[in-house]
Amino acid sequence: MNQKTSDFPLPTSDCVAAIGDNVYRGLPFGDDVFIFDIHAHVHQTSDFQMTHATPAEVADTMRKLGIDGGCVSSILSIHADCRLGNELVRQAVREQPDRLYGYLTVSPHDHNVDLDGFFADPKFRGMKVHAAFHRSAIDDPRYDFFYEYADAHGLPVLFHAWEAADCMRIARVAKRFPHTKLIIGHGVMRTWEVKREAVAAVRQYDNVFADTTVSVAFDGAVEWAVNQIGADRLCYGSDLPFYDCRHVVGKVATARLTDGEKRKILGENARRILGL
Repeated sequence: MNQKTSDFPLPTSDCVAAIGDNVYRGLPFGDDVFIFDIHAHVHQTSDFQMTHATPAEVADTMRKLGIDGGCVSSILSIHADCRLGNELVRQAVREQPDRLYGYLTVSPHDHNVDLDGFFADPKFRGMKVHAAFHRSAIDDPRYDFFYEYADAHGLPVLFHAWEAADCMRIARVAKRFPHTKLIIGHGVMRTWEVKREAVAAVRQYDNVFADTTVSVAFDGAVEWAVNQIGADRLCYGSDLPFYDCRHVVGKVATARLTDGEKRKILGENARRILGL
């Protein structure tokens, strides 16, 4: 797969006339545009300069930007204490029921998790896997305990996929567990090597999707991703509060795509994947 100018779609008639035009004029997206962040967090870590990271602050950021909601995992679950972090997410979604939904972060080192208890709560919509910080690999057999549950219950799984090897491993998981939707976090917005493998995984398996989450991206990155995998397979995600979500939602809103494509990316795909 070679990157070339022709990989970028040309603007169409309604690219600027509605959603993009509203943003350029400083107006709301529109009351009928559903926006959902499929990849967000709550709480903090000392490894990043992070502010406005409490559940109330994250929900308020979404509200100010017209984002209807988001599915969050706890930074604590990823970095230090998976169990405590998940309990704090349970508390967060109860405190902010109008904006926040929860991911259950799973660790290959701990199978003593009340999966039925968490997913009996309709606010929990899927699992989060961050194998790198858990000193493991996405296709580590110890994750099968969770993948089997997700597959049996139709639960989506969001992956931190920062390297090309991560995307390749997600493809292996997709082949073995075809009844759950797998979301490649970061992959299609990263380096060329990572993007190549992320696109290959989405193209090969119908149950694999991607999100827009990354700290930086070149002009046209969203258009390129849509050209490669289609608007039905790309979801808006920001990594809030790791990164400022304003530029991420902005680059989707102002992308050279149709309003129909933008609506899918901004929220309609998340609605379908998460069962909102």
